[in-house]
Amino acid sequence: MRVVIFCLVVAFTVFSCKKSGETENPNLLRLADCKNYVNNTETVSLCFDSLITDSRCPDKMICVWEGAAVAKFSFTKNNTTYPVKLSTYSFFPQFPTDTIIENYKIEFLNLYPYPGTHSLPVPFYKIKAEVKVTKL
Repeated sequence: MRVVIFCLVVAFTVFSCKKSGETENPNLLRLADCKNYVNNTETVSLCFDSLITDSRCPDKMICVWEGAAVAKFSFTKNNTTYPVKLSTYSFFPQFPTDTIIENYKIEFLNLYPYPGTHSLPVPFYKIKAEVKVTKL
């Protein structure tokens, strides 16, 4: 009985602790549509409008190149909206991985679900863009 109680205490301790340096990053957003980003002085909005293309290499496949996802976003500050197209991999100048708008750096990090991990076709409401927004 003591062994069972000891194992339960150890298990609860291990699973309830965070690893050192592990914190949630408030700058990372997973967008399926629009989200507000709030800093100390203002609120801005970032919307994932549409997926333009997704040529990423499917899971468990061997490809010549890793591919990229290109998406259209809208950034709004002070009732002014700025459309922007970003890619997960910078392969052409017109599709950068990041941009700076109104002193905010917006980085397109990833797109979920990854190709080959979900049955096709993936409904748009299940597609999420992972972006990082940083006030400069």
